[in-house]
Amino acid sequence: MNTKIFKNSLSVLFIIFLQFNVSAQISEKIELTKGNKLLGLGTQYILKSKILQEQRPVIISLPLGYENSSANYPVLYLLDGLGNIKHEIGTVELLTDSGIIPPMIIVGIESLDRSRDLTPSNAGQDVYGGVGDAGITQSGGAPKFLQFLEEELIPFVESHFRTHPYRLLEGHSFGGLFSTYALMEKPDIFDAFIIQAPALWWNKEEMTEKAKGFFKSNSNLKKAIYFGIGGGDGWGMQQELKRYVQVIDKNPPQNLRWKLEEVGDEDHDTSRLLLNYYGLKFVFSDLIAPEELINDYSDLAFLKGERELMNKYGKHARRPVSNYVDIAFKLLKEENDLGAIVVLNRAIEAYPKYIGLMTNLAKLYEKTKQEKKAIETYKLAIKLSKKLKLGQEEDFKNEINKLKKN
Repeated sequence: MNTKIFKNSLSVLFIIFLQFNVSAQISEKIELTKGNKLLGLGTQYILKSKILQEQRPVIISLPLGYENSSANYPVLYLLDGLGNIKHEIGTVELLTDSGIIPPMIIVGIESLDRSRDLTPSNAGQDVYGGVGDAGITQSGGAPKFLQFLEEELIPFVESHFRTHPYRLLEGHSFGGLFSTYALMEKPDIFDAFIIQAPALWWNKEEMTEKAKGFFKSNSNLKKAIYFGIGGGDGWGMQQELKRYVQVIDKNPPQNLRWKLEEVGDEDHDTSRLLLNYYGLKFVFSDLIAPEELINDYSDLAFLKGERELMNKYGKHARRPVSNYVDIAFKLLKEENDLGAIVVLNRAIEAYPKYIGLMTNLAKLYEKTKQEKKAIETYKLAIKLSKKLKLGQEEDFKNEINKLKKN
């Protein structure tokens, strides 16, 4: 292979890094209300719950593009939804744009009585947060609340929206306690958990005691679980969480992916934003291309891996764009231009707004004497440039004219 051509082919992929970031910053439009207020936090629904004997408000936020798609989406069930929905949606949209997580439906479950719904047992006198000898009299409602999720809320969501079977439960503090309870009480309901600063001190660490039997008897537990806590969190949280995960360490299920992470010096409340971010990244960390795929590439294995991710997380699941670039760049160094074409085609399917991917795919088609496909790709790039107002139409037309003259 000519050295000059080889160097040019490598520079092609460097250009991508300069161009895809521009497209990544182009945001979808958000509808306005009559008063010109931005929407985007979702729609409130009121469920008449027979199980809880009350009207239960939930906020449902659909992913960008939902209305124009026929795809099914994983669902994230968010405890204390009203207090967490704002930062949750922002983080989810950011990570989705980056390909770190798949697009999801978010169901924010508003709290009406946290001490009742999120605690797995009744706490009597001397309990932290109790009053006098009465303790927290309404506590212990988690079994009924979990029944509400399983028999009323989840069926409502799945009958009214296009959902993928993958479900994620996220909770902080009492919500983390409830998430831990739900994991061990009904492990089949959710596929993954983000458990933030859980109140595992509850009733003399009864969840940790329960874990000793649970993880021994569930050696094939196939879940992803993120345990996170702020470095500045205090009494009742850090040591109790460490004791809980030590139980998993002693009896680790073979198919369980889990992580304990302490984040900075954040206190109990301020840690939520960071723990949500790192928790989502961990749960969906299998979207990152494994080293064996990169080091021992084949078209068959690459495409099989893409199908598996879409089967697991929905048709819009994708790897981070840098993954596709890294794989294509490595293939070019190995003079596997046709393999790089396969990767870039998939990258364009996953990131249809990244014009740099189209440009470089067209150049690779040209390099491999596939002029018709190069022209077709440049035409797609022209349409995208017009749509996004990138001003590159004339450049692409010139490239097409050069190809037609040859």
